[in-house]
Amino acid sequence: MSGVQSRITKIWKILVLCVICAFCNAALSYLVNTLLKIPLYADTIFTVAMCFTAGVFAGILTGALLSPLAFLLVCKYLLGLPYEISLVRNIFTICVLAEIALVCFFHARIKSREEIFLQKPSLNSFTGVATHLMVLVALDCIVVSICGGTIDFILGKLSAPLAYSPEDTFELGLLHNNIPLFATAVLSRIPINIVDRFIAVFGGYGISLVLRKWIGFIKLPCTQASL
Repeated sequence: MSGVQSRITKIWKILVLCVICAFCNAALSYLVNTLLKIPLYADTIFTVAMCFTAGVFAGILTGALLSPLAFLLVCKYLLGLPYEISLVRNIFTICVLAEIALVCFFHARIKSREEIFLQKPSLNSFTGVATHLMVLVALDCIVVSICGGTIDFILGKLSAPLAYSPEDTFELGLLHNNIPLFATAVLSRIPINIVDRFIAVFGGYGISLVLRKWIGFIKLPCTQASL
């Protein structure tokens, strides 16, 4: 296969994965929130995976363009929510864009450590990558909580229709303790995002290793049988 054909094949694989990952985001969120009743968002793990796999464009296509459409279909046809609530929910795509920027920035910073890990996978080589991923988890938690809380606060002031969200339980507890509304909107998200961002970052990174191998971006070492 020529170089041009190889690049075209990889582009098509990335586009297909973007579509699949967008619907996986919606399906996982529906499973975790609606069916299992677990108080997590679980809606960006595959977006993070595509950021690690193919960069910022693939992340935006998956998380900011296709995922909102997938969530709109889930909200309308599985949850039976009005379009108004579904559309308002997609305003939180701003948080996804912030997460995409963070993930792509950090991935660029760990390329050298990642190459060592991919060439010689081991606990020691992964530690160098994992340390940076933990920093990413912490920053992601803070940024997404502030961003989501700000949007929630503004929507509340505008009396926009909102569906139930995992942080609602925490918000009630904070409001009963006379915490200001804006601080409540931000702080109520932090306990959820601590777990949610950890799963999204480390889970997304693990998934990306499989996706990159399928696309052909990386070749993971394998043990060859002696002849």
